[in-house]
Amino acid sequence: MHDDTVDSPGTEATTEPADSGAHPQMWAVNLLSDPIHGYIELTKRLTSERADRLGLGPEEAAEGDLLDSAWLQRMRRISQLQSARWVFPTAEHSRFTHSLGVMHEAGLWARHLYPSLRAALAAAEPGTPAPSEGLVVETLRLAGLLHDVGHGPFAHFFDEHVLCHFPAPADPRRKHKSLTHEDLSQLIIERELGELIGGIRRAPGLVPERDALRPHESIDPGWLSFLISKPALADPSMPRWLRWLQPLLSGVFTVDNLDYVRRDAYLIGVSTGPVDVERLRRYSFVGPGGLSLYEPGLGALEMFLTARLFLYQQIYYHRSVRAIDLDLAEVFRPSITAIFGDGSPADDLGHYADLDEYALLHQAALWARSEALSDRPAPGDGTVTPEVGRAWSAILLRRPRWRAETELRRSYEAAGRAAALAEARSELGPEEPGRVAVDLAEIDARPAEATATDSLLAVVGRDGAPALPLSAALARLPAYSLVARRYGRAE
Repeated sequence: MHDDTVDSPGTEATTEPADSGAHPQMWAVNLLSDPIHGYIELTKRLTSERADRLGLGPEEAAEGDLLDSAWLQRMRRISQLQSARWVFPTAEHSRFTHSLGVMHEAGLWARHLYPSLRAALAAAEPGTPAPSEGLVVETLRLAGLLHDVGHGPFAHFFDEHVLCHFPAPADPRRKHKSLTHEDLSQLIIERELGELIGGIRRAPGLVPERDALRPHESIDPGWLSFLISKPALADPSMPRWLRWLQPLLSGVFTVDNLDYVRRDAYLIGVSTGPVDVERLRRYSFVGPGGLSLYEPGLGALEMFLTARLFLYQQIYYHRSVRAIDLDLAEVFRPSITAIFGDGSPADDLGHYADLDEYALLHQAALWARSEALSDRPAPGDGTVTPEVGRAWSAILLRRPRWRAETELRRSYEAAGRAAALAEARSELGPEEPGRVAVDLAEIDARPAEATATDSLLAVVGRDGAPALPLSAALARLPAYSLVARRYGRAE
């Protein structure tokens, strides 16, 4: 994706660089073409001589080094849309391209918010120097780039059917929870990529006083772990500016879903209606309470959340997608156990680096052809039962063994959630293992808990006066939307 005529990121030329006649602005960045964002900038490591000529300090790493690491390249082999690509033929994009888009989006937000962030910090912490713009921008960009680096095959499906059986690493800042891909991302950031992250000295751009980190500054990998944590962590030891920007990764809207809503819709070929991310960004700022939105931006936020809801209802929770997921649910964990073993990925990151969809689907193709089968498979021996092999044959040939018989849709608020789910389950009737399945696919259409919602994003009136709290301003959207179906076995 980046220009092969220039020095490879992460290497320092020992002879005259191939682009020695190029304008200096081409020394510092590669341009990546992207259908959603146009061009995405990616910093590449400068030689000492070039850094001096540009007025920049020495650097040990750049974003290109991270992009060319085994962990980021692995994301090319993790699909963005799991089983949906077997229903929507053009949905073949990867977590790799999505992560680049999130990095870019995060940088745009950080650049826009920096002036108001600096002013708010001066009022909250008088006499304390604000972080440099380069530090803020690059910290947010790297959090965006690495937020999904812990994903396994079939992304969220891997969380729901494999990782959930293991405990997350102990963390005094939170209660006990099951392992998720965010936890693995944190481990990879801190244990595998921390040295590269610490060596990065600038954000994209050639203005040293704006784009470069100050001599005493560096990006702490722990900051990135804090930003991408789910659920969001409360940690007063983190810098105030970082806590104020945390909702950009875990708030009412995020740089993550601002990319995937547009990217998924475009690459699938569906129209969601207007998504005006630039308006949302231009009306956002950092105020005394953190991330804030001027009231005129509420329409853009509501449009975006409506588009996100549409994608869940029509694409992610499509009846055939969920039917394939029912087949996958029967075979997924034994298949992962066959090729990875029965240990936690958190305890074996080296082995986990090789676990991607290419590895899984290659082995699944063998199982579907009745190879590598066993009546008594052992963890890590590469074999599965004949029944698992037959199921993979149906999945790979897009012949789901479940058919939707009944569908109902409900919208409800948090207070009525338990009753709505129970009513839907009662309407659809009892499950019969292997014959009848009830699928309750729920969407958090807007943040449901009012206190949490209003603390994540303050709304300020047009004249600076207090406006309606966000939970009230978005009341036209349901807190939850449910797509519930009864499936019968087709064979």
